[in-house]
Amino acid sequence: MTARPPPFLGHDGAITLAAALLGAVLTMGLAPLLAARAVRRAARDAGTAPPWPPARIVVLGHRLSGGAVSAAFAARLERALALASAAPAARVLVLGGQTTPGAPAEAEAGRDWLVARGLHTARIGVETASRHTIENLANHRAAHPAAAAEALVTSRLHLHRALITARGLGLDPAPVAAEPAYRPDLARLLLEGFMVHWYVTGRWLSRVLRRRAWLERIGA
Repeated sequence: MTARPPPFLGHDGAITLAAALLGAVLTMGLAPLLAARAVRRAARDAGTAPPWPPARIVVLGHRLSGGAVSAAFAARLERALALASAAPAARVLVLGGQTTPGAPAEAEAGRDWLVARGLHTARIGVETASRHTIENLANHRAAHPAAAAEALVTSRLHLHRALITARGLGLDPAPVAAEPAYRPDLARLLLEGFMVHWYVTGRWLSRVLRRRAWLERIGA
C-alpha cells in the first residue's frame, strides 16, 4: 500500500503563513517589500554560469502547461543544457513531482525535453516526489548527501528564495539564472517577496518555538 504524501501546506505551514500575514500587516507591508527588494537585487545581479565547472547541475522544476514544459521551465532547461555542454562530466538533476493532475512529473517532462535536444539520458537524474521548492531541495539533499560542486538553475525572480532555502538546508550551490537578463515583472516580484517573507518568518518562528520538526522541514 502506497504511503500517503504529507499535506502540501501542513499544520506548520498554516501557522507560519498566518504569522507571515500578521507580520506583513503589523509592518504595513514593509517586511515583504524589503524581501522583494532582495529578490530584485538577486534577479538583477545573477550570472548565467557558475564560477567553476560544476559536478552537478540542479534544475528546479516548474508547473507544466497543458502537460508540457512551460516557457519558464524551458528557459531553465535551456540554461542547464548549455552548462552541461560546457561541463561534459557534470550530471544534470531535474527536480519536481506531479503538480498537475493527469500530467507527468515535472522532472520527467524536463528529462524528456533534455533528451529530445541531445543530452544523453545517462547524464540525467530526476526527483519526482516534490511539490514545491522546499521539497525540491530537501529531497535532493536526501538523495545526494555527498558534497559536490553544484550549480542551481532557476528563474531570476525565483533565485533568491531558492538560494536561501538551499542554504537553510545545508546546501551551498552557485546560483545560475535561466534568463539572459532581468526583466521587470511587478506582480511576480511582489509574490516572490511575500514568499521569501513567509519563509524567513517561518524559520524565525520555528526557532523561537523550538519546533525541531518544523526546522527539519524548512531548514535551519
